[in-house]
Amino acid sequence: SSSFEAYNQAQLAVVLILFIGVLSVTMLTGISGQLSLGQGALMAVGGYSTALLMVNYKVSLWIAVPLSILSAGIAGLLLGVAAARLTGPYLAGTTLVIALAIPTIANRFTSVFKGDEGLPVDVGYSPAWFSNTFGEPSYEQWQLYVALPFAAIALFFASNILLSRTGRMWRSIRDNETAAALSGVNFSRQKIYVFIISSIFAGLSGALYGLRGLVGPSVYPVSLSLTLLTAAVLGGIRSIFGAFIGTVIVVFLPDWIEIGRA
Repeated sequence: SSSFEAYNQAQLAVVLILFIGVLSVTMLTGISGQLSLGQGALMAVGGYSTALLMVNYKVSLWIAVPLSILSAGIAGLLLGVAAARLTGPYLAGTTLVIALAIPTIANRFTSVFKGDEGLPVDVGYSPAWFSNTFGEPSYEQWQLYVALPFAAIALFFASNILLSRTGRMWRSIRDNETAAALSGVNFSRQKIYVFIISSIFAGLSGALYGLRGLVGPSVYPVSLSLTLLTAAVLGGIRSIFGAFIGTVIVVFLPDWIEIGRA
């Protein structure tokens, strides 16, 4: 039936969107060894930035999302500056506290962030030129089409970063900070870089994730960070292809379990 197809298209869009978030974990935790439980909070930064731009300033999706990536990058910079002084469990704990603080901020500044209600915002419908060229997509198909180019760009950048000199430096931080420092890697600075880049990915993921209808505290629960981490670990935390497989599993597994029970 068409509703089943629509549901699956919406699920596939979620896979692509969360995949971008899982890539942020692959880079941060898998490649450079920094454990963050705050990726969901960085997703919320991207989501709220997009929603505020689209709702209050009537900015188009294609401009709002890239701008939101900037705000997530700034959040990542601040987090990275703090993280550069922290290691292991201290870092994980600090980022978790930040993730827990997000709903509080939304409820503290209700006039801006609309508290628990959240901001209604979505991908809308395809522009005329698209419909004329490719036929009118359904709402779910359009979600998928919007997610695709962003996921492709994220994949392209992630692959290139991991193969670059920067990727090698990050791996050296993961494997042995002292040795990395002795070989001339300024690992405080590299740690900040990895946080900024990882946050940009998380912010992009969160921006798209919010465009499914609502940006509010309920959309970015603390469990979202754990979902991303689970997906990254399931597929092999250092692998980009693994990140994709892991994402497919965490998005579709609840359905498969239900089918199994039925």
